[in-house]
Amino acid sequence: MHLKLTSVVVLWWIALMHPFHISVMDAEYNNQSKSLQISHRLFLDDLEEGLKDFHGLDYIDTVEPENPEKLDSLINSYLQKKVFFVVNGEDKEFEFYGSELEGDARWCYYEIKSVETLKELEITNVALMDVFDDQQNIMHIKAKGKIQSYKLDKGTKVKTFTF
Repeated sequence: MHLKLTSVVVLWWIALMHPFHISVMDAEYNNQSKSLQISHRLFLDDLEEGLKDFHGLDYIDTVEPENPEKLDSLINSYLQKKVFFVVNGEDKEFEFYGSELEGDARWCYYEIKSVETLKELEITNVALMDVFDDQQNIMHIKAKGKIQSYKLDKGTKVKTFTF
């Protein structure tokens, strides 16, 4: 019993001393609008480091930005260079709509338009991987009534989903 308790305490201490880095992307194919609608959750401190590194900034406030439109512009340009989609064999760009604060994270919203049908979706998501060696980007894709999930990391940066 004592050994189990000690193990739990040590693991808890290690988790506090070495935080994990994760983002979560939820994508859903909307058959009515013929689009792929995406929300991407990035933790504030991780996003801050990524944006500072990418844009060469000394400081950025992702919680209460002085200019929210400027923050969204910085996030958009960052994501445009870190997240890529190939839909049915064709490279597709996304339109960034903005972001909002929720707790200790920022939700970013974007969409890929003109997707007549979704048969195959390849996603490359290297957001924050150049900043954190242990970065993991989890993806949940919903299409045709099914949900598929996958975790990307330094070893696997691309995943193809078929429907």
